[in-house]
Amino acid sequence: MLLSIYKHKWKLLLLAILYNFKKHYKYILFYFYSKTKKGHLMIEDKKEKAKQIIKKDLFRTKFVHNYNRIPWYGLGNEEMDKILTDRKDNVNSRISGCVYSCDVDLEYKIKSISNKYLYSNPLHPDIYPGLIKMESEVISMVGDLFNLPKEGGGNITTGGTESTILALKAYKKMYKSKTWFNILKPEVLCTKTVHAAVNKACELLDLKMVYVKLDENYIMDLNDLYWKITPQTCVIIGSAPCFPYGLMDPITEIGKLAKQNNIPFHVDACLGGFITQYDVNLRISFEDNIQSISVDPHKYGLAPKGSSLLLWKDRAMKKYQYFIAQDWTGGLYASVSLPGSRVGSQIATTWATLLYNGNANYKAMSRKIKGKTISFAENLRELPNFKVIGWPNVNVVAFYNTKYSVGQLSKYLKRQNWNINILQNPICLHICITPKNIKYIDMLFIALKKFNDEEVKENNDEDMTAIYGMAAEIPDKSIITELINYYLDMTTNV
Repeated sequence: MLLSIYKHKWKLLLLAILYNFKKHYKYILFYFYSKTKKGHLMIEDKKEKAKQIIKKDLFRTKFVHNYNRIPWYGLGNEEMDKILTDRKDNVNSRISGCVYSCDVDLEYKIKSISNKYLYSNPLHPDIYPGLIKMESEVISMVGDLFNLPKEGGGNITTGGTESTILALKAYKKMYKSKTWFNILKPEVLCTKTVHAAVNKACELLDLKMVYVKLDENYIMDLNDLYWKITPQTCVIIGSAPCFPYGLMDPITEIGKLAKQNNIPFHVDACLGGFITQYDVNLRISFEDNIQSISVDPHKYGLAPKGSSLLLWKDRAMKKYQYFIAQDWTGGLYASVSLPGSRVGSQIATTWATLLYNGNANYKAMSRKIKGKTISFAENLRELPNFKVIGWPNVNVVAFYNTKYSVGQLSKYLKRQNWNINILQNPICLHICITPKNIKYIDMLFIALKKFNDEEVKENNDEDMTAIYGMAAEIPDKSIITELINYYLDMTTNV
């Protein structure tokens, strides 16, 4: 057999070359085209246009007061009020996600509680025992929604990204503690629809992401997951639901497969955890062979921004997320989170929000959000040329139009005062339904129903949607990375 393979080695080599060319031919052809004078000028022209669009989008708002140096004498209350009025952001209700709470009474109460704890720091538990008690009660209250066992634990973080980083930090340490001589990178199994926080965590922690295919319903393919599991797999991540399409991975089935292979299973429930847990058909539980769950009270928990939880089935696993510097000259240093110092008001306001709303309000909100998500998706499917991705039933609907581009559709909706997220691969739009925008969703459907040729003709101005079109058009993603770097630089431009 080996002799036969050797005889045909050139044929096999040729097949390999052809396979790779077929797989990467767009990039290869673009690479050679970009080296020509015409190609180079085309790319530079597109980049310059994109930069102008970014500038226009970021600096469309002009401010009266500008400060580039600390004033020698502090400003008085009257002058400060004028500046704050000038800088006030009028957040539109017709926006996808972003802002969740719309309860004025809650906002007033939370502001007063926040003021009391603004300068507190739970890094010093002996000084702030009240905050430590609040945090433990938040873990207990939210953990109860997910059937967190008595031996379980967790902590409050600044957001879903920190919860994800801490979880993967722990799983890497667990993996390394069991495999001393393995020189290969630990692998994280997830789908491409998993939140980009996982990408960030893997980059920071030097972990390898291994993508599991999506099935025909755009959720994790269990068969492909089975074949992707290797001795290097340190954790499997499922979404409940995923950010792009609002679809639930098969959590129970993934948990069974993870248990059979003795692999930890983390569930990202940041986006919709406070929706799923009030519906018997969507509910996830630590009993589904889950080792950790991330969930954000600052979304449908309606708490102020900067509030997420990382819950552990067994608090003994929690120690792997800790940072301890036992030999530091400044003393014995230890922290449960990425930041050392934490803002006490973050804990206090999360705790107060849970107590203020209560389970009854959360359940009522969950039913409304879920019902509106399903009805909007069903109605959208009835419109000519509109396609909905998957079968959303939590809080997000992703869609596109087969006749018009996403850019054309997005610009039309902006004219209707809507700010909706643009997705890619495939390029589409998504709307995250919240208590703040739910009363406008029927208006969104009417706007989409009226979308036609005349609306497209009336708006040809280029905006940020052009960047997404460029990203889909250009195979060389380094060019897109350059533009994103430019965008991020401009956001801190003084």
